[in-house]
Amino acid sequence: MNLGLYVDSSLSIAPAAVAAERAGFSHLWLYDSPLVFGDTSMAALVAVQATSRIGIGPGVANPLQRPAEYTAQMLATLEVAAPGRVFLGLGVGNSARHSLKLPPARLADVEAHTRVVRAMLDGGGARQVEGDQERIVRFIHPDGPWVDPQPVPLWVSAFGPVGQDMAGRVADGVLVRWQGRDAVQDIVARLETATRDPGLVGRRVQVGVVYAMHPIDHPDELERPEVRAALGPLVVSRLRYLTANAQSADEVPVAFRDGFEAYRAYRETLDPASRHLDNYRGYLVFTPRDLERFVTPESMSAVALVGSPARIAAELSEMAAAGVDHCSLQMAGDHESWCARMSEQVFPLLTKDFDGSTEMEVAA
Repeated sequence: MNLGLYVDSSLSIAPAAVAAERAGFSHLWLYDSPLVFGDTSMAALVAVQATSRIGIGPGVANPLQRPAEYTAQMLATLEVAAPGRVFLGLGVGNSARHSLKLPPARLADVEAHTRVVRAMLDGGGARQVEGDQERIVRFIHPDGPWVDPQPVPLWVSAFGPVGQDMAGRVADGVLVRWQGRDAVQDIVARLETATRDPGLVGRRVQVGVVYAMHPIDHPDELERPEVRAALGPLVVSRLRYLTANAQSADEVPVAFRDGFEAYRAYRETLDPASRHLDNYRGYLVFTPRDLERFVTPESMSAVALVGSPARIAAELSEMAAAGVDHCSLQMAGDHESWCARMSEQVFPLLTKDFDGSTEMEVAA
């Protein structure tokens, strides 16, 4: 199993990228949301120029954000700057679309986008049908200095079985929630039975989990400003997601039911004309002052595994034993100090045996 880290797309990304690479992370996932962060392609270029080993890619883009040929162009251009270090994460775009006051993409859009990007990066042409019009798209100068089309890993974010079936058909990897060993084994079985595209037959779809972790030595640390800065944005993000996708508190996890009702009431106080914008202030990077009340020790513990370095290392080892190929971690705040703490306190424990059978390496 290898480890990735999510960061926001910004031209000041270099220190976080260097810290992640130095700590031993294998992937750097760049949040891709047009009204919230900077341009992902520009941030990715800064990150690849500041590093030499870590893989870098959108995490995740959505198929309605840019045409598939533009996605392929971005990846093939990054391949010129960082050969073999580029990947793509693709999903329906919950935050990116809701912040535009638009619905998320359909899974069919994700599948079609993935097929075109793969065909173009594999060096061939992709057939696109729009209405009664059919066209072929491909790189015209693949041997020039502008692009280097290469088969890059394509990951699909799919938390439900229908999306996972689709990922099994067209993707190299699927990003899911970590819900324990049995859930991972169910996903692996689902991926193995998916009817594969001819070009993917014989290749196993990797399973990646999206998770949040924060090492602390004592529960009192949950009141420290740096811990609140790291986990507070994840609390607010979860409440935003739940209030956008659930109809009642009965549909959300027990730990978030009180917050769900309170946050939904807060949303109603926002101007309807700009609610879709104001609702995403600070998204995944900082907690707006008027939303600090939602960040409690209980809510922080509900969005992340908060505990001793040994407890966090044990959970990572459990993921590896369950068959997870990749774990990508979310956090906000000071990436450099968090990476250093993970590297110094957690990662050295990952070669030790926690449950009688599990050993893992930090990066592939």
